[in-house]
Amino acid sequence: MLRSIVSAIGAALKGAFSFVWEAFCLPGRLFAGLLGGTTGGPPAGDGPLVSDLKSELAERKSQADNHDKVARAVLAWAADSIIGDMPAPVPAWLPRELKSWLPGLTRDEVETLLSSNNQAVSAHVRKIYTLTGVRKVQLLESAEWPPEPAFVEPTPGLVRYAIAPRPAA
Repeated sequence: MLRSIVSAIGAALKGAFSFVWEAFCLPGRLFAGLLGGTTGGPPAGDGPLVSDLKSELAERKSQADNHDKVARAVLAWAADSIIGDMPAPVPAWLPRELKSWLPGLTRDEVETLLSSNNQAVSAHVRKIYTLTGVRKVQLLESAEWPPEPAFVEPTPGLVRYAIAPRPAA
């Protein structure tokens, strides 16, 4: 309740002060008009430089969104490949060089991609910098992944400790 009262008083004061300010500036504007001057600059956003800047910013945002979309598609492809234990089909909308690069990656390279974040994958794909352990984007022959072993033998040291007698308590 108190907040709305204070807000109403503030709005009334703001309106009164803006009226007083406009009344104070009116003689100056009239005098400038008599001398052929302008009353102020053009409205913000109407100049050609502003419209050029707006179009450039919109284009850069579109490019950034596209790079992000491609990086997410590469990460999704990598996840599908690891789950399927073989290179997954590459999305048809990806650029040609990515479609020839992804199926040639090894399992270790795909795991490295999956352990990287979206920005790092995007930078690697765009050739800004490379991810360690992943070949650069280029034409690669399709790779056949050997099957992963279902069970890995424990190290001899682990077996020795597992078989060793327990100390008496």
